[in-house]
Amino acid sequence: MSSSSQASLLDVESQPGRPPVLHVESPGDAASWAAGQRDALRSLVAERGSVLVRGLGLREADQVGAVFQQLAGGPLMSEREAFAARESYRDGVYSSTAWPPNQPMCMHHELSYTLTFPGTMMFACLTAPASGGVTGVADASTVLEALPA
Repeated sequence: MSSSSQASLLDVESQPGRPPVLHVESPGDAASWAAGQRDALRSLVAERGSVLVRGLGLREADQVGAVFQQLAGGPLMSEREAFAARESYRDGVYSSTAWPPNQPMCMHHELSYTLTFPGTMMFACLTAPASGGVTGVADASTVLEALPA
């Protein structure tokens, strides 16, 4: 099965200028669900650059780590040379960066300065903020194309 046909098996909501969104009915065991959907999700990311999955019911860092490990297909990358303070929950799973709430965080290439960098970035929200709270994600190729010559 081609990557296009694998990704098309997922019912993904698409809107121009926004990341594709996959709404999931709480699967109970999110890690098993992720293992079963790994190839289709990775195909979707390869085609569209990203996918936002909602509804997995993740509430604990260990659940996040288990899902991310299934999606990665192996051990998660340990953070090295951190740019700003963050809490380590388990190997490869970290809190968001401690950043002043009145300061925007500019787009950056996560760990691009290291010899080994992540091939896929995965984020999870365990506690929604009372207000604000955004994780900006951009496609570097698209940003580069949009820059004036």
